[in-house]
Amino acid sequence: MPTGQVTGLASGIDWQETIQLMMQIESMPMVQLEDRKEVYESKLEAWQSINSKLLSLKSTMQGMDEVDEVLVKSASSSDTDIATVSAEAGAISGSYSLEVNQLARAEKWTHDGWADENTTPVNSSGGDLVFAYNYDGTDYTVNVPDGTTLAELAQLINNDIDNEEVTATMLNDGSGTGTAYHLVLTGASGADNTITLAANPPNTLSGFESGNWGGVPTQSAQNAQFRIDGYPSGSWIESESNEVSDAITGLTIILKSTNIGSAIDLSVANDYDAVKDKIQAFVDAYNEAVGQIQLQTKYNAETEEASPLFGNGSAINIKSSIQSIIASTIPGLADGDIYRSLSEAGVELGNNGMLEIDDDKLQDALEEDFQEVGEIFAFSSSSTSNNLSFFYRTEQTQGGEYEVIANYDAGGNLTSATINGHVASIEGDYIVGASGEAEAGMRIEFTNPGGGAGSVSATITLKTGAAVQINNYLDFVTDPIDGTVQIAEDGIEDAIESLDRQIERWEERLVIKQQQLEAEFLNMELLINSLQTTGSYVSSVMSGL
Repeated sequence: MPTGQVTGLASGIDWQETIQLMMQIESMPMVQLEDRKEVYESKLEAWQSINSKLLSLKSTMQGMDEVDEVLVKSASSSDTDIATVSAEAGAISGSYSLEVNQLARAEKWTHDGWADENTTPVNSSGGDLVFAYNYDGTDYTVNVPDGTTLAELAQLINNDIDNEEVTATMLNDGSGTGTAYHLVLTGASGADNTITLAANPPNTLSGFESGNWGGVPTQSAQNAQFRIDGYPSGSWIESESNEVSDAITGLTIILKSTNIGSAIDLSVANDYDAVKDKIQAFVDAYNEAVGQIQLQTKYNAETEEASPLFGNGSAINIKSSIQSIIASTIPGLADGDIYRSLSEAGVELGNNGMLEIDDDKLQDALEEDFQEVGEIFAFSSSSTSNNLSFFYRTEQTQGGEYEVIANYDAGGNLTSATINGHVASIEGDYIVGASGEAEAGMRIEFTNPGGGAGSVSATITLKTGAAVQINNYLDFVTDPIDGTVQIAEDGIEDAIESLDRQIERWEERLVIKQQQLEAEFLNMELLINSLQTTGSYVSSVMSGL
């Protein structure tokens, strides 16, 4: 029976309040379990907030683990109507003159015309026909089913898995005549990318043979032609595309118009402000991640309040490991390198564990050796031999210098190799670092020097800057399966689930206990009521004697 029905009318006792007080005492063990659950939930939330900041830091590091991503160059054109230019980190600062003789163009063929694009079939033969053409010396055939319209023919050409460069489009000349709709074939730009309407096997699609395309292309294929700094005198550098990325190291030039006899200037400079923005993003992401760990592990002596992860070794170790990377000398730097750590370039650890930028010091470093500043953040490699070059690395590959010796037979095939004296594996033309060593995961590409059997050696240097090291470390820490954070969260979630089961059992136990108390006090109230009734009866009898 519910508590509210134990009224206490007979006894004058508030049994409901009595039961509530007794249930509060009985439920104290469950309250303690709930308090413990809240503590674990706060720990879980703390780890989740730390993990979020660590993932954000990792993302920032991934955007700075290559020198090209850190070292920003600015490039400008004196006339953007003639050409625009952009620069990568490898571009050399300076000025270049550009003269454009002609732009690269794609070949275009325009069909004589058709009545419409979606109604009149181009094939009404009752069977399949073939549309054929030749592009850049290769024959292509497209099967055209009966009933295919002009628009569907264009789609068949574009969807042909063998066709990678020719595009079919529709042109409406607006004449409203029976030949207003034209199929247009367009190739890629460049003089070699020509289209011929005669092909083998022959075109059997009536009305689309070579004689129905005007006899000549409406636009002929041609290469771009230009000169850099007046070279070559009397002739031109040629490119299939108007986007030129192989003429000047690190520069991409987009040709837009001609300027024969009136060269324009292309300028390249180190963009110090953009690099500083990159480094500031590095500092901000680091400070947010480390600051979050400090927030969740601190103890306030004045208020005697401890954060959820106060004293947690795993969280403290993550912070210490990241700070150690920041404070250490960058692996792989040469003895002659000017800048060997972040602090030497103006990125310094303060007393509070946060990073600070000394702007004057950083500006001086960028002006003195732009490349080296990039290398203390990012990854770079070098080799003393053209026959042995760095190809690939994994997270296990450590920065440093590696002495590589490769032996090969008369056919130029690798037979054996060592890296720092450790036997390496051979996979075709690649030398693979031994597992468990500093070179684990590294691949070195071998190029046969010729001249019969022999050996070649090289010193290969890998510079792993702070962003690379932090990214590699956080890959391990934030791994969603067995990373440090995930293991901590899994342990807390297991504890919360165990507490939930205990709380559920206590809730069931307390329901039974309350029912027992209600029954006992109801029986007591009934007994008192019975005694009172009996007493009243006896009193009335006695008063009648």
